[in-house]
Amino acid sequence: MQDNIFPIHKKNNLRIGIIHLSTEGIQIFVGGVGSYIRGQIQALPEVIAFLSTHNICLEPHFIEIAYSKYNTFFDIDCHTHYIKEIHKLGGTFSTVPNMTLGNETACLWPYGDAFLGNLQNWKISSAAAAAKIIDISENYDITLAFCHELPFSFTPLIVSLHTAVEGENLKVIYVSHGTAFNHEMPLPNPDRLMAESLPVQWAKIDPNIKLGTISNFLADHLVSQYGADPQTMIPVPAGVNINDPWFRIRSEQEICDTLSAHGISREKPLAITLGRGVHYKRYDLLLTAASYLGDDIHAVIVSDPVLPELSVLASQLDIHASVINSFDRELMACLIQWRNTRVCVLSAENEPNGLIPMESRWLARKQGAILVAADSGGLREQVEHGIDGFLHIPGDAIDLAEVIHHVCQLTENEIADIRQASATLIAERYNWRKQILTPLSHLIPQIAALN
Repeated sequence: MQDNIFPIHKKNNLRIGIIHLSTEGIQIFVGGVGSYIRGQIQALPEVIAFLSTHNICLEPHFIEIAYSKYNTFFDIDCHTHYIKEIHKLGGTFSTVPNMTLGNETACLWPYGDAFLGNLQNWKISSAAAAAKIIDISENYDITLAFCHELPFSFTPLIVSLHTAVEGENLKVIYVSHGTAFNHEMPLPNPDRLMAESLPVQWAKIDPNIKLGTISNFLADHLVSQYGADPQTMIPVPAGVNINDPWFRIRSEQEICDTLSAHGISREKPLAITLGRGVHYKRYDLLLTAASYLGDDIHAVIVSDPVLPELSVLASQLDIHASVINSFDRELMACLIQWRNTRVCVLSAENEPNGLIPMESRWLARKQGAILVAADSGGLREQVEHGIDGFLHIPGDAIDLAEVIHHVCQLTENEIADIRQASATLIAERYNWRKQILTPLSHLIPQIAALN
């Protein structure tokens, strides 16, 4: 539709400003949004260079809610590194007020989905971010502002009301990475429901407001549960930077040392699962499935925080299992690449998308875990059963055990074929350059023409 794109400029050099507003990535890192932001920064040099050959100048800006340097997750080294990288790209980094400092007693984040305080805090963050967006937009022919998650749910409305008067060439995209209906049932936070609904409904009123969707599942969810108009949506897919040093192939000695440091068995075949310590991830299914497999498998759960009931369940089932309280990405990589790891299991139900299915298959492109995911949510969109991974019935530990057993019986040639298909999928569909250009192509015709 014509009102979904900017008019074509006649200038020889088109200046575009991209703004990402987020809760993590530069100062702290705890999950998928942080991976999304860091992936953008890592891949943007290639995208900027590509666009510059077509007389398009793109400059990125990143805005986060402020964190105290005493926050448990504050990483001064990454903070310094990523700001330096942003400046190299001609961009800026800044923060907006976070009245909870990320650690108020009533604030569960990042250990849950009650994001950073309350409604008042979201209004403050949104208003401060809107002011920054408006100021930045004055330097560009076209500005796209991506608002990631709840603390910026009011930003589209505030910017919309201003630009209706001022007439800036500016679009605001609200990107939901999960919702109250998705993560907080059976009793969702009513304030969160209200805040999430605002950009969904305002996008129907102002064509300069869009909804960014990270998966088909979440797009359908926003339509069915929040009444979103599909015509207001654009895809904002996530990806991986396959050239990131984290994806390097590790030596056997390096992997063995890491596993030994965490007391993980190297004698038995491993079935691993990892991620954020929240109940909907269904880590319990792997433990129960392992009980059906007897001594054939050693289950490993790596999450932060560890849910206490997991250790209790492992003891009750009397199985070989390691439940580790960690968010150490090096440990995760070593587990996935260990030659005796059979499967990486992701059993989350109604997961909006997830980066681990992409990351794990690229890490295991030479050896290690085959992906097994729940046939649910955004996970099922990333897996072609039997070709580049396997799916199991959601919530069914017996079926999960049968799938794990099946993977363990595959021949070397069959496993090699799955690895090849997985690596090809990640390199071609989920590379960051393609993912960055996708939403830009939906909003800027000059970039659409390049694709």
